[in-house]
Amino acid sequence: MAYHCAVKNCSNGAYRLGKWKAELCRDCNVQHKDKHCSCSPPFRLFPFPTQKKDREKRERWKQLVGRAGQGKKLWSPSKDSRICSNHFIDGQPTVDNPYPTLNLGYDGYKDRVRRITLFGTNKAHELQCYKTKIVKQSQHGYGPDTSVEDPPLGNLPRRKGIFEFVWPWIVWVINLIIQLVDAKRKTTALQNENEELRATIKKLKTEKLKVSMDSDEDVNFHTGLKNRSLFNKLHDVVAPLVKRRWTGVLSMTRGLRNLKKKPSTFGPSRKLPSKSEFLLMLMKLRLGLLNKDLAKRFQISCTLCSRIFFSWLRAASQALRHLVFIPDQEAILASKPDRYRSLPDLHSIIDCTEIFIETPKDLHLQGATWSDYKHHNTVKILIACTANSFICFVSSAYTGRISDKALTIDCGFLDRVPPYSMIMADKGFNIASECAVRHLSLHVPPGKRGQSQMSTDAVKKTKRIANYRILIEQVIRRVKTFRILANEIPISLIGHIDDIVTVCCALSNLKNPIYKT
Repeated sequence: MAYHCAVKNCSNGAYRLGKWKAELCRDCNVQHKDKHCSCSPPFRLFPFPTQKKDREKRERWKQLVGRAGQGKKLWSPSKDSRICSNHFIDGQPTVDNPYPTLNLGYDGYKDRVRRITLFGTNKAHELQCYKTKIVKQSQHGYGPDTSVEDPPLGNLPRRKGIFEFVWPWIVWVINLIIQLVDAKRKTTALQNENEELRATIKKLKTEKLKVSMDSDEDVNFHTGLKNRSLFNKLHDVVAPLVKRRWTGVLSMTRGLRNLKKKPSTFGPSRKLPSKSEFLLMLMKLRLGLLNKDLAKRFQISCTLCSRIFFSWLRAASQALRHLVFIPDQEAILASKPDRYRSLPDLHSIIDCTEIFIETPKDLHLQGATWSDYKHHNTVKILIACTANSFICFVSSAYTGRISDKALTIDCGFLDRVPPYSMIMADKGFNIASECAVRHLSLHVPPGKRGQSQMSTDAVKKTKRIANYRILIEQVIRRVKTFRILANEIPISLIGHIDDIVTVCCALSNLKNPIYKT
């Protein structure tokens, strides 16, 4: 749309009207184009009468505009030609005044002003050549002595009004340069101050999120790791797997955006550095802190704290699950402590541990997770370790009501033990027939077997097996130094219990053996 006023020297048109609409109204405090602005436009554009409806009126408008067309033809308006309201007596075509009669621009052609130059080539202003009178050589023979009649200063040609015209512009340019230099100086000072403040903020954030990780003792207290070097190495392993933050099952199953050019620009900027997020996850596992406590420590919201924990927990479980594996028989034999040398076929020691959970609301789940042994709602996990206290197997979490035998058979641990190996367990593991089918030897305490009192040999055997079996109790106690497992697990973490146990067991394997080899 390029509507414009057809009157000579009138610059009104749709462009100027659009600029006015985009401006902010000082009275209404909104843009003029907004419906809440009650101001009238500075002008309106009226189209020419059409050829069919009012031909005489159209021709009269054309004559009043008085523009010349190509050749001798009368000018004819185009589809974008309009007459603005400034040329009508009533501000618009009316019955009394239907024709444009004001400011029609007949005498509107402005004479072009010749550019004024300081050094022109006009002959009227050229310096006149004055005649010189040459005198012959003097009697002294010093060369020609020319005598020139200097013209009087008043007769020199000058450009009248040039100085008066140019001087204000020179002053304006000088003032503008001074303002630009001053603005540049202020801008540079503000930029330097901004950089200093950014550096200060970054330093304060680093100090705020440091959480006293200076010594190895502090690292061990907050994370359960031996030293800071191990913390940095684990971070470098886990960090590449944290591609997206966990925001729940429903939101994570939607279609993902594919950013081929700049995948690093996905999502908003992180409020915490990568190592601080990794530290947050380890502190929740090691100290069992609540999200509100962690959020205050790291100066973030509880929602963001929860998302960071779940994202890094999933990545850590994926990266560290390879630290929990069943080694071959040669490695087990080579790393066996002296106190277990008398048991050359010993493969692993197994036991089940129960973790308290929050009571579910569903009655069926309450009954399924109720443990008669702990008198609490629990989940049960099978843990197996070798003679050097290395955790070689961790099962998935089962309901607390399941028996040790059913859990051991269902988790598939027996199928992963090589034949002709020995497994040591508590007397509650009645899996002798299952082990015999797989050519495995099971060592459990003998028990009373219907007798009122155990025999001397049975007591000695029970004591000997208990001395060997105490290792698995120590390993489980070490795993539960991660206080998230020692406390009651809330319902919101039940879906991530397998990842939590896997990470805690993997981090326990990074510690020194309980018994030296």
